[in-house]
Amino acid sequence: MTFYQLAFRYLEREKGKTVLLFMVLLLVNSMILSTVMILRATEDSKSAMQEKTKSKIVLDILKEEQRITENEAGQIRALKEVAFVNRMARGTARPSGFQVLTNSDSAKEENRLVSLFSYDDLENDSAFAEERYRLTEGQYLTSATGRGIVMNELLARQNGLKVGDMAGFETADGKTVTARITGLFQSGSEGKQESGTLSCARIENQIFIDNDTYRELSGDTGFEKMAVYVKSPDQLKTLETKLHIIMKEKVKMTASDTLYRQMKAPLEQITKVTRLMLVLTLLTGAVVVSLLLCMWMRTRQKEIAVLISLGREKAEIILQVFLETLLVFLAAVCAACVFGNLLAGFLQSMLTGSAASDIMLEVSLEFRDVISLLGLGALLVMAAAACSLIPVLRTNPKDTLSKMEG
Repeated sequence: MTFYQLAFRYLEREKGKTVLLFMVLLLVNSMILSTVMILRATEDSKSAMQEKTKSKIVLDILKEEQRITENEAGQIRALKEVAFVNRMARGTARPSGFQVLTNSDSAKEENRLVSLFSYDDLENDSAFAEERYRLTEGQYLTSATGRGIVMNELLARQNGLKVGDMAGFETADGKTVTARITGLFQSGSEGKQESGTLSCARIENQIFIDNDTYRELSGDTGFEKMAVYVKSPDQLKTLETKLHIIMKEKVKMTASDTLYRQMKAPLEQITKVTRLMLVLTLLTGAVVVSLLLCMWMRTRQKEIAVLISLGREKAEIILQVFLETLLVFLAAVCAACVFGNLLAGFLQSMLTGSAASDIMLEVSLEFRDVISLLGLGALLVMAAAACSLIPVLRTNPKDTLSKMEG
């Protein structure tokens, strides 16, 4: 009879011991699976959080004549730590095809100009991100929308313009560009301005455009400000060092990752506690299972002696014990997965109801959690089985046989 046949026969014969080992391994596996699920959920939450917090380094020029050039912006964009950049510039221009909105009767040139603000992504780093302005119609300017204009709703209404219409601008030297209106906005403060305010300083005459349109109008004059978004907040220090090399001393750098650090703290606390629980579970499980198997091996001395007397090799006996333990372990893993799936909701409500209430943890059973359980649990039971077999490996076969005579 082969060793695996003997393993199945033993488990079938010793039903009480099999059930006891199954219950112990079920408890240990459930603890391991719960901690693995929590650890994986915190890692997933951390990855999602890194994207949502949008950590960045903001570059502000120190001198007007030393703007950030397109070449420097290209070098920064090419850095491996950079997710994307948001270039920002501002200027003034005369409207072409529409009139400014003003209550001032000043004859100054500034009272015939609109203020232009250019962005790569208008939804970030602007008055819209600070919620001082709100989009009432259309969409923000992004790299996906291409060229476009976001205009104040009152200015558009006065000139009979709407989303989809074309609007133009003209510089002092006669250069003209046109772009399509992609969105309209309001601030709510338009009526609170002084009546004598010049047109270029009025909110109604603030117009947001894309950087391609701005560069075509003003030439390659560079950018006043640039937000450099990092792929991972942990890379901020590295990115800051590389930015210093590119920009030298021409800009002031301000790192912005406060939100990430605030949200990261409770996650790190959960991770530390869970890792400690996992280590304690593995150590406790290994000790309990080892003691249980060692007690059973003492009662199997006669069985082992008979097998050796029949010519069985120690290697076959070792394989039999390993197989017995692994079979019960696999059954316990299946039961632990069912139990863990039911427990996931309770774990999530317990964690999100504590110090981590400001973050979202999605605790659920996934295939990689099962793989982790199989790996950690298999190491545990193999180590326990090996410990229980030490007396068998160290005992001389003659000494084992002599015990039968007693």
